[in-house]
Amino acid sequence: LQARTGTLVSGSCALQFFARTRYPDSDLDLYVHMRHRREVGRWLLQEGYAYAPAPHQHAQFELEVVHGMSPRKHGIYSMPGVAGILTFKRPAPERPRTGLEYPEDVQEEGEGEGEEGPEEDAVPAERVLKVQIIVTKNTPMEAILAFHSTCVMNVLTYEKAYCLFPRATLEERRSLLSSSCRGRSKRRAVGLAKYARRGFTLLSALAPDDIEPDPAPAPAAASSTSRYTGELAHAPFLYGMPTALALVRSDDTALHSPTGLLTPGPTPPPPPPPSSSSLASASASTPAPTDSPRPHRPAFRLGWRWIDDSASWVLPLPQDGVQPPPAPPAPRTRDTPAPPHDPAAVCNWEVRYPAPAPAPALAPGALMHFDIAAGKALRYRYLVTDPELLAFLRRELGARTRAEELKRGAELEEWSYYDWELPALCREFLHGLARRRLASLRIE
Repeated sequence: LQARTGTLVSGSCALQFFARTRYPDSDLDLYVHMRHRREVGRWLLQEGYAYAPAPHQHAQFELEVVHGMSPRKHGIYSMPGVAGILTFKRPAPERPRTGLEYPEDVQEEGEGEGEEGPEEDAVPAERVLKVQIIVTKNTPMEAILAFHSTCVMNVLTYEKAYCLFPRATLEERRSLLSSSCRGRSKRRAVGLAKYARRGFTLLSALAPDDIEPDPAPAPAAASSTSRYTGELAHAPFLYGMPTALALVRSDDTALHSPTGLLTPGPTPPPPPPPSSSSLASASASTPAPTDSPRPHRPAFRLGWRWIDDSASWVLPLPQDGVQPPPAPPAPRTRDTPAPPHDPAAVCNWEVRYPAPAPAPALAPGALMHFDIAAGKALRYRYLVTDPELLAFLRRELGARTRAEELKRGAELEEWSYYDWELPALCREFLHGLARRRLASLRIE
């Protein structure tokens, strides 16, 4: 199903996969392309799940899937990039108690940014399995990059698993507050409080040694002087709700203000550089003990990002029994080859920290910036942040669109899509950019 529809698994299920842990009774969140929402929902119905509409939704799935999607450009009001949420439930099979259950994890609301689903009773009559289909306006990655913080920015496709901030999430259990260039979730405080209970330290600001500058061109500005003050950390939400920082406290990386809100702590001074004499004595001395502290490595890569870049952890998944993605259905797209990759494999965004003004006063933390690459020559939509790359893709795909329109006008061949060419087009642009920049370098 994932290979056929490009459906992504995210939220707590993806985090559990990478962290090798379990949050009992957590939900399964499926992030689905708009065009596949009915197919995925029908598959769940065939698997024994029952459609569970919210009070404001149509009682029948077939009506809600057609008429219940948000007409707003950037998704529903409370969740940027999301057109609607469809909830499905079925009774869970009985299982023996293992002692691993935690009271705060029983019958949780939707994970990640999917907590906008129907409210549940605090103590359900019977344990149920709940799956939420998060229907995305443009692409599933647009909704995932709008999560409340970085610890839930993990993705499972049919072929690979991606953890976008692995060092902070898995090794240090820290999470940087985040928002999307499309807006912020209305109920972000709920998700932040949940992951604070799960042991994550939530950060509104970063120390200089936590920042890994972008090795690509034009990194986002990140200096030790651009730290958030207490006033910015205490700013209210756009929707009149109390700030999420008032609900979450941290003792490791932040200090408590007199009002009880989270403010950035002092940054320790950098160690002095070693002298030549100290280096000589160190080389002649005995080896350092095994319990010596490891050198600190920055946990947050800023600037230009790709889903499979060197800052991400990418795990190939076994493909036994998985049918590769099919070509688009005939007859309209008979000449389109089957895509060799999941649509999420082409995803480019920029991590901006601190968030550009006036956003810092409203949303401390990082801002995920991107644009949408779409067109008649593409079956799906993709995230691209670099304006030069976006212009290059528009030029290349525009030429292919004109060729397809000529073919259709002459009734020569069926319409073709070119999603399968996107990785090669991106590599062509990046290699050309590197050649141009290296050609301008003169070393005597």
